[in-house]
Amino acid sequence: MKQLLRWSAVLRRQFGERVQKVSLDIGAGCPHRQGLHGGGCIFCDERGGGSGAFIRGISLREQVRKGIAGAWEHYGTRSIVLYFQSYSATNLPLERFAAALNEALDAAAALGANVRAISVSTRPDLLPEPVLDYLQELTELCQVWLELGVQTADPRGLQWLRRGHGLDVVERALARLGKTRVQVCAHLIAGIPGEFEDQLARSALWLTDRGVQALKFHPLCVLRGTALEELYRSGRFAPLSREEYVDRLVDALCRLPDGVVLQRLTAGVRPSRLVAPAWILEKEPLERAIAARFLSARRDVPAL
Repeated sequence: MKQLLRWSAVLRRQFGERVQKVSLDIGAGCPHRQGLHGGGCIFCDERGGGSGAFIRGISLREQVRKGIAGAWEHYGTRSIVLYFQSYSATNLPLERFAAALNEALDAAAALGANVRAISVSTRPDLLPEPVLDYLQELTELCQVWLELGVQTADPRGLQWLRRGHGLDVVERALARLGKTRVQVCAHLIAGIPGEFEDQLARSALWLTDRGVQALKFHPLCVLRGTALEELYRSGRFAPLSREEYVDRLVDALCRLPDGVVLQRLTAGVRPSRLVAPAWILEKEPLERAIAARFLSARRDVPAL
């Protein structure tokens, strides 16, 4: 019987204890959001999917300190993943990018933390060769993950989301990453207007066929201050219901090949930033519903 392969469990087996992500904001920004390619993605807010720590003037060393303290206080672990989350972390000259990573590593070491992995969030069109070479070098130190904001393998969906690139850019990025030891976690969104009901499954299989090792799934949600909020408030966008999201996600999970790591099954949103849908905030009940539906799904799901 197929089982859900959660990243937390994979890391615990590898290192013998819980490993906690420490989310960091190095102020990299995003050229797409800054208007160089069209004003930003329709769902992106001013924090670029992260904590907003850089905007609030919190130093990188303080972010690391707080993250490690939280991991110890809440989970009793000093094993961490340094997660460069906000915006597109590779949107910096290599010297600044490398300096930020080294500063975070030094800060973690000074606090006695065990850095088990480094995870870098970015876009498929922001992978300059020097940065890839540098990440490849870091694989000698620990696991290195690239979290790639793909969102969908449907070209129409990419256009609706205002991603600023086509599917060909994603395919070329994956081909380049496949020649490195850097592991890839791709982000996928469900609920893009006009998509097929099984688009989440189609996108997931398209990615795993091209070597992606892990996936993060999200429903398309409305955050404050985004272009999507304007569409929602004017009645031109309606998010998926809880039941629709569970149906689409479980369909995708049942079709995945064995060995694909699941880093996230839903969105993590601060209540103060969320406009809709409200059910996203009920994360634990939602994940229980997903697991229950998955267990009850047929074992012989037909292939796409």
